[in-house]
Amino acid sequence: MVLVFILLTILIILLTFFFLILLSTIHVKIQNFSITNMKEEKLDKNYAIILSLYLGNKIKWLSIHLNNKRLRKVYSKMQLEKIDLEKLEKDFRWEDLKLMKKLHPKIANLKFNMQIGLENPAVTAFAVTSLSSIISILLPYVATNIKKENYEYTIVPIYQNQNLYKIQFDCIIQVKMVHIINVISSFLKKGRSDLNERATSHRRSYGYSYE
Repeated sequence: MVLVFILLTILIILLTFFFLILLSTIHVKIQNFSITNMKEEKLDKNYAIILSLYLGNKIKWLSIHLNNKRLRKVYSKMQLEKIDLEKLEKDFRWEDLKLMKKLHPKIANLKFNMQIGLENPAVTAFAVTSLSSIISILLPYVATNIKKENYEYTIVPIYQNQNLYKIQFDCIIQVKMVHIINVISSFLKKGRSDLNERATSHRRSYGYSYE
């Protein structure tokens, strides 16, 4: 009887945790991120990524803080340098990008500053204009609430006939967990269908090999 009670308690806890996740929105907060190829520029090394789960975008019930030291440890454990790029290129399909649209990400805050320069000044000017236009067009679709104090971005050209860049940004990205679960399930179904197709084609190729 005690064992049944323990199992029921564990089941209730797991179901409660599952429904909490299902009804939550994940907030990915990126702080003080910066990257550059300019040797004379100093970068802010105190960047961090904060992952939080919110109920109704108001009640935070879980949070994970990853500072620069922890992120470096994660990077070293993942051993990203050992990724087989050729295999990734073969496995990648444009259909996968369509599945990513189902995430419906929203940006609640954005502070973006970019300096960019290319070898050709005309190309630099075109790139700056194009990037500014793309951001201004896409931002209304992904912003949670357009306010000037929440969304600031600048793209500054560098005319030195060199390929130079410096990017600094802070942002908060929101994605509903139900959308993430939906995308994961779509990928799993797609993976199973691909395996079935390969198995079917294999049987067709060798089905009559003994005749």
